Amino acid sequence: MLILAFIYSSKNLIAQKLQPKNDIISSIIEKLIENQESQLDYNDLQAQLAYYFDTKIDLNKCSENELQQLFFLKQSEIISILNHRKKYGDLESIYELQAIDNLSDETIFYIKHFTEVNETNKQLKLSELTQVGKTEIILQHENDFQQKLGYKTSELKLQNKQYYLGSPYRYVLRLKQKIGKRIDIGFTGEKDAGEQFLIGTQGKGFDYNSAHVHFKNIGYFSSIIIGDYQANFGQGLTFGSGLSAGKSAYVLNVNRYYQNIRPYRSVNEFEFMRGAAIDYKYKSWQFVSFISYKNINTNFQNADTNNINSFDGFTGFNYTGFNRTANEILDKDNVKQSILGVHVQKDFNFLQIGFTGIKTNYNVPFLPSNQLYQMYNFSGNQLMNAGLDYKLSLGNAFFSGEFSKSENGGFATTNSLLLTLDGKLDLCLLYRNFEANYQTTFNNPFAENSDGKNETGFYFGITYKPVKAFTINSYIDFYKSAWLRYQIDAPSKGFDLLSEVQYNPSKVINIYFRYKFENKQKNESNNVLALYNVLAEQIRQQFRFHLKYKISLFIETESRFEQSEYSTKNTSNAYGTLIYQDLKFKFYKNKFTINTRLALFDIDEFNARIYAFEDNVPYTYSVPMFQNSGTRFYLMANYKITKNIKVFARFSNTQYNNLKSIGSGLEQINGNTQSDLIIQFQMSF
Repeated sequence: MLILAFIYSSKNLIAQKLQPKNDIISSIIEKLIENQESQLDYNDLQAQLAYYFDTKIDLNKCSENELQQLFFLKQSEIISILNHRKKYGDLESIYELQAIDNLSDETIFYIKHFTEVNETNKQLKLSELTQVGKTEIILQHENDFQQKLGYKTSELKLQNKQYYLGSPYRYVLRLKQKIGKRIDIGFTGEKDAGEQFLIGTQGKGFDYNSAHVHFKNIGYFSSIIIGDYQANFGQGLTFGSGLSAGKSAYVLNVNRYYQNIRPYRSVNEFEFMRGAAIDYKYKSWQFVSFISYKNINTNFQNADTNNINSFDGFTGFNYTGFNRTANEILDKDNVKQSILGVHVQKDFNFLQIGFTGIKTNYNVPFLPSNQLYQMYNFSGNQLMNAGLDYKLSLGNAFFSGEFSKSENGGFATTNSLLLTLDGKLDLCLLYRNFEANYQTTFNNPFAENSDGKNETGFYFGITYKPVKAFTINSYIDFYKSAWLRYQIDAPSKGFDLLSEVQYNPSKVINIYFRYKFENKQKNESNNVLALYNVLAEQIRQQFRFHLKYKISLFIETESRFEQSEYSTKNTSNAYGTLIYQDLKFKFYKNKFTINTRLALFDIDEFNARIYAFEDNVPYTYSVPMFQNSGTRFYLMANYKITKNIKVFARFSNTQYNNLKSIGSGLEQINGNTQSDLIIQFQMSF
């Protein structure tokens, strides 16, 4: 009777219909990035989660490193899964996760969407690869309803000013072809709003094109990629392309656990490699090698013909990928970048040690400006980096870190400890020290600043679960810069902390309270006599209350109240308030869903701004910044026409009460309203 009761209760707990991929991924991404204070491209994070959602991690075969790539899993939870498998053998079904004490209901809910339990170990033979496959086609159209200044072509031509050469529409095409579990082929094409398409400089089609062919588990080669890809090693200090989540509500998520190489699926036009990469594994050794050669967009500077000491070079990178105006097109693909890299790793079961070597070349030299804060920036044609990384598991303690050095002698290191004291308490400690003269091509270590240099910091995070329904997540991070930074004309320091209390009394209710405090030093404003006191402390505080309630299987609501406060010396305090209400409906056996939000906001100034994650169509992110005063509304619908055909549509509208125009430059809109529409068509067969 006990066995039958256990099986019945387990099925009631976990045997629920899998949620739509977009909903699951969005909920994880929100926790990862909602604490970020910058408008970054999160497509890469979405693409990674989408990859594991589609391909699944086999719980009976996976390694610790594979499970670590699921951002929502704590190290203690990963160890619990592996220990359970070691003690009792392979899992019989996904329901067996409920027997692992350290896994919460929420964690199991997420795990079941990204993992599987295979009953057979059969692998496809090479002769079968042409017989088994899956094709997916995604078409996306996006447009704004209000005309921006850049599209007033005739008016700007008369004034001899720059203007957008293309239409105000954005197009994206994604093609994916899977052949079994060993080969996948992908293509992504994007035309940004304002860029030309099938005319002018883009007579052949999209402004941005990306393609790859990925072979997996071919003999000793775990991965072979030809085309566009990303590479990440160690803790992303020596080399790491792509975006990594920073400080977030996942307070223990401080380590980098990406695959060494992976296909590139994002529309970010800068953070990727183009060429070929291999990942070779033999027994306890792993060898990764890659080569990349591509043209990049830069701010090019021609040599001064009147100065014999002057030569061609570039002064900065164009990260936006926009090629809308004549001047922007001049910056397109004007510098050649080549990167050669190697990574060797030895696995000693409880210890992994890796070495990374990187060499980057440009066909013309990089010429940084003479601004004092850029004194230690890289200059020249060539840059070399070498790094040593490690991962060490000792019982309930997990150590990881990396030591790196650049060709000019700059040094950087990051080291962390994840410690599980018992099933209720997890701790995280991280120390980082990046010298001001440390230089890299691509890196993404855990840090306060995004450049991975000129920073020393100490981070402490804790997750405590006093009782089943309550979880407390907190962190505090102290950091300082020994050299100047942009708009910081002296050595500076700061700290921030976050504390969140989650209350989950049942599967239908989720409540959390969050408080964030940030104290940074920046140039003091309104002080014309700032001779000695150059910097002033700038303090930001944010309070949030969030309620998620599942009324039924078909109706779900989310409510949020958030308030911010900004204060600094010699200025009056600024405040911001955001209130929103979400409603989500599912109809016709989940074939038709509607997500909608109404938000009210009143923000005194930019420094009191508030960010909020929004649902969007798959492979597209939305984290708008709320500033000024007004209302924002969006409605997203998803209709499953057939099993293999889906249509998404999203309309959003923002109205400001205190503005007569929105934006600046060529993006300026006359009026107080901004609205846009996205339509996406997905077909698989």
